[in-house]
Amino acid sequence: MTHEQRKALVRIDTDISGVERRFCGDDALYISCLSLFLSDSTMEQLTRALSLRLWDDAFTAAHALKGLAGNMGFVPLMHSTGQLVALIRGGRTLEISDALLRVRMDYAEITDVINQNFICAITEGE
Repeated sequence: MTHEQRKALVRIDTDISGVERRFCGDDALYISCLSLFLSDSTMEQLTRALSLRLWDDAFTAAHALKGLAGNMGFVPLMHSTGQLVALIRGGRTLEISDALLRVRMDYAEITDVINQNFICAITEGE
C-alpha cells in the first residue's frame, strides 16, 4: 500500500494499525478485500429490508455490515451501523431513517476512497 493510499484511509478514520494486525501486514490481501467490499451486497440488502420494513432481515444485514466495517477498519461505518443495529433491536423505527442516512454517508465516503485510490491496484492484481 502506498503512502498516499494510507493517507486516504486515515482521512476517513480507518483504523490502520488494527488493519495491519488483522491482515498480518499483508497489504495485498487487504487491497483484495477492498475489492470484495465494493462488490459486497450487504448494504443493498440492508436498504431493501428497511424499505420493506423487514426488521429481522434489516437487523441481520446491519449487523453483518457492522462486522464487515469493523474487520476492514472502517470505524465511522462500524459506529453508524452499530447505532442502526441498536435502533432496530430496540424497535425505535422512527429514528431509523436518520441513522440510515449516516450509514449511507459513511458507506459512500468509503467506496469513494476505494474507487479513487485503490481501483488501479485492485485491477492490476487480477
